Amino acid sequence: MVVSVTERGEVETEKRFIISNELRWPVIINMVVPEGTRVKPGDVIIKFECAELIEAIEDLRILLTKSRQDYEQASKNVELTRKERANQVHKAGQTVTDAAKAVSRYIEGEWPIKHGQALNNINIAERDLALAQDKLDFKLKANRELAEHAPYSDNEIKADKLNVDRLKFALKKARSELVMLDKYDHPAEKRKLEMALKQAELELERANLEAKLRVQLAEYESLSKKEILKRRNERLKSLLEDKDKLIVKAKKAGLVVYDTAGNRWNPSSVEVAVGEKINPRQQLMKIPNMETLQIKTRIYEAIIEKVSLGLKAHVRLDAHPGKTISGYVHKVAVLPSRQHSWLNPGVKVFDVIIKLDDEVLRLKPGMTAQVELVLARLENVMSVPIAAVFTEQNKTYCWRVEDGKSKRIQVEVGGMNDARVQIVSGLNEGDTVLLTSPGDGQEAKEKTPAKESGKEPSEEPARTRRPAGRAKGKRQ
Repeated sequence: MVVSVTERGEVETEKRFIISNELRWPVIINMVVPEGTRVKPGDVIIKFECAELIEAIEDLRILLTKSRQDYEQASKNVELTRKERANQVHKAGQTVTDAAKAVSRYIEGEWPIKHGQALNNINIAERDLALAQDKLDFKLKANRELAEHAPYSDNEIKADKLNVDRLKFALKKARSELVMLDKYDHPAEKRKLEMALKQAELELERANLEAKLRVQLAEYESLSKKEILKRRNERLKSLLEDKDKLIVKAKKAGLVVYDTAGNRWNPSSVEVAVGEKINPRQQLMKIPNMETLQIKTRIYEAIIEKVSLGLKAHVRLDAHPGKTISGYVHKVAVLPSRQHSWLNPGVKVFDVIIKLDDEVLRLKPGMTAQVELVLARLENVMSVPIAAVFTEQNKTYCWRVEDGKSKRIQVEVGGMNDARVQIVSGLNEGDTVLLTSPGDGQEAKEKTPAKESGKEPSEEPARTRRPAGRAKGKRQ
C-alpha cells in the first residue's frame, strides 16, 4: 500500500528579476516592451525619463568645478602659509640671535670700555689734582720764603687755588660716575638687554606656535575642500549610476510579466505604458527566470513532519491531463504560510517546493497541478476504502457486517492515501464493512465503493466522510 498525500500546486520560478523605479525621483516611461515578451540577457526592457535627475547632474557638475577651484586654491594657500610662517619664524629667530649678541657685546665689549673709561677719568683727575696741588704748594712756599720779594701775585695764587678746587670736584665727579656706572647704569643696561633677549625668545616661541596653528588651519581648510570635492564626486558618480538605471536591461532570459496590482510602497494600481509617471520604489514588472521553474504546494501541519527533503513526488499538470511528471521535495518551509494563516487562522499549512526531474516543454509560471507526495510504502498491511472509516469524539469506527447485521467497531488506523486507509487493529482480513451507515439505505443504493465505480476518490478528508456501501477489508 502506498501512503501518500495529494494537494494542489502551482508552477512558479525560484528566481525572478524584479523591475521597479530604483531612483529617488519620479520617472516617466519612455519605452517598454509588451507584456509576455520573451527576453534574452542584455535586451532592453524599459526606458525611463527623469528631468530632475538630469538637472541634478548638471547642477552638481557646476558645483564640482567650483569645488576643484576651491581645493586648488586651498592647497596653494597651504604652501604659501608655510612659507610666510617660516619667514616669520626665521625673523623671530634672527631677533633672538641679535638680542643675544647685544647682551654679549655689552658684557664683553661696551661694559669693560665704559668701566675702564671711568677708572681712567678718575686717574686723570687724580693726576691733574696732584699736579695742580704741587704747583700751588710750590708757589705758596716760594712766597713764604721770599716774603719781601714774593714771585707770585695773590691773583695767581687764587687762580691756582680755584684750579685745585675745580680738579677736586672733577675727581669727585669721576669717582661718582664710576659708582653710578657700577651700581645703576651697568645693572640697568644689562637687565634691559637681557629682557630684550627674553622678549625675543618669547616672540620666537609665539611665532612658532602661530606658524603651526596657521599651517594647521590652512591644512584643515584644504582637507575640508578636498572632502567636499570627494563627496560631490561620489554624489555625481551615484547620480550617473542612477542615470544608467534609466535604461533597464534583462540580466537573465525570461518572460516579461507586468505587475499592475500595486505594492507595499504604492498600494494603488500602476499602469505600465509609455508616458506614465512612476513613483520611486514602485514595482512595475517581474521577469521570471524560466530556467528555475518549480512547483509550490502546501501541506497541512498534521503530516508536515512526514515530509522530508528528497521525498518522491508525482505531479499532474492541469494543462497536460493524463501525464504524470516525477519530481522530489526540494525545500520545506520552516514556518507556516503567513498568507494562508491570515486567510484561515485556524489552519496551519507549510509551503513545500517540488523540483521536477526532467524539463517540461511549454511550462509557464502560474500553471496549476496536482502534487502527490509518496510518504511511505507499506507491505503486507490490511486496508479498507477510506469511505468506510468515520470518526466520533476523537475515535475512529467502522460498520462491520456480522451474520447479516451491522455492528459499529472501533478501529485504529495508520497510513492512508486518496482511496484506502490502513487498519492497524479492530478488523480481520476478509471482514465486510459498510461504506454507509446502516440507517442510510437510500444513500447506500446511490453510492458505490470507489474501487467498484472506477471513479477517483473524493478529496474530502476521511474524518468528515460517511460510509457509502459495503466493502471487504483486504491485505495489501
